[in-house]
Amino acid sequence: MARRFRFNLEPVLRYREIMEDQRRREFAEASRRAEEERLHREELAAERSGIQDDIVRLYEEKAPFHSVVASYHMVGWLEGEMTESMNRQRQLDQAREQRRQLLVAARQNTQIMETLKEQRREEFNHEQDRAEQLILDELSIQARARRILERENSGEGE
Repeated sequence: MARRFRFNLEPVLRYREIMEDQRRREFAEASRRAEEERLHREELAAERSGIQDDIVRLYEEKAPFHSVVASYHMVGWLEGEMTESMNRQRQLDQAREQRRQLLVAARQNTQIMETLKEQRREEFNHEQDRAEQLILDELSIQARARRILERENSGEGE
């Protein structure tokens, strides 16, 4: 009897949901890359710290000069790697922020469609309720008219 609600923009909503999901995956990937780079730099820093401790130990042990120089070269190389890592980190953080902004925009687009769908559903339900009330009113009027007619007919028979 009652027809079902049908949102005519459902394909648009589905498309926006798909795009939001894609943006979410892209943001997650960008976040993963940025986090991996940060962890890599922490590993480099820990290695540098260990080599610096080794240099102190080499001095204390009066190790050969070439061993100390090799350790200093290693520290220099690690610092260069850390500098490059910080540059990569800045780029990765920028990419992550761009992906986050795209995700926020995609989420807003989806929410707009979801809100519209809910408004249309409420309008549909309101119309359904109104149509049902009209039917009930009509039935009530018919029943009242029938009772009046029956009273008039029963009064005529006396």
